Amino acid sequence: MKLLKSIAISFSLYSKIPMPVFEWDEENYRHAIAFLPLVGSVISVLSYLAALFCRNYELPVFVAAGFLTMVPLLVTGGFHFDGFMDVQDALHSYQPREKKLEIMKDPHIGAFAVISAGGFFLIWLSSVYMIVFKAFEGDGSSALLSALGIYPLIRALCGLSSILFPHAKNEGMLSVETGKSGKLDICILLVQGILAAAFMIWMSVLCGILSLIAALLFTAFYRHLCLKNFDGVTGDTAGFFVSCAEACILFVIAVLCMIL
Repeated sequence: MKLLKSIAISFSLYSKIPMPVFEWDEENYRHAIAFLPLVGSVISVLSYLAALFCRNYELPVFVAAGFLTMVPLLVTGGFHFDGFMDVQDALHSYQPREKKLEIMKDPHIGAFAVISAGGFFLIWLSSVYMIVFKAFEGDGSSALLSALGIYPLIRALCGLSSILFPHAKNEGMLSVETGKSGKLDICILLVQGILAAAFMIWMSVLCGILSLIAALLFTAFYRHLCLKNFDGVTGDTAGFFVSCAEACILFVIAVLCMIL
């Protein structure tokens, strides 16, 4: 029952999916981040259904790409992308560490966040378009199915990095979410990450393996970036990680669709 409550809390925190209302005590809250990949699995299933709908009704590829782009935003309410924009403002301020952390806490957005958001969605939408085009017009259904595994995979890596990487500060949302996390949470995240990676490789060996390599390389880059600029990770950087890592893998798969 406690794990079920932790799952409900995880969906309440990281998605817009309605969950039962109950008291959030420390025992229920402590495992919430371990089930973050389940939110990604829901995104994967809904994305698959959206792609199936578009294909069955012969909708234009661009419309299908738009649908698949909207699914993660609708499920999460842009939760992670908010962190991406905050981090972009902080990084482009070129201020000392403390000032960067203050910028990320500011609810307002700056010009660099808007510019970065525009570039991000151009890359995301273009990548999804190429993957969908290959699936609808060619023989690339395996690449599309493999790409659907990125949502639980990246969230598993996000959970692991949030627990294992140094934190930039001792207070804040991320510290609350991971403060009581332990070996059980790490094991749960590892199992979900391995299953997501195995699914991607099963759907397409080349796409799956290269996507996993890209995800691990980006995780290493993310750790370096956070230590250099913030002395650790925060809730905002976790959102940055999810958004950028997913876009990175989509781009890798899109390139494979073009050259194969």
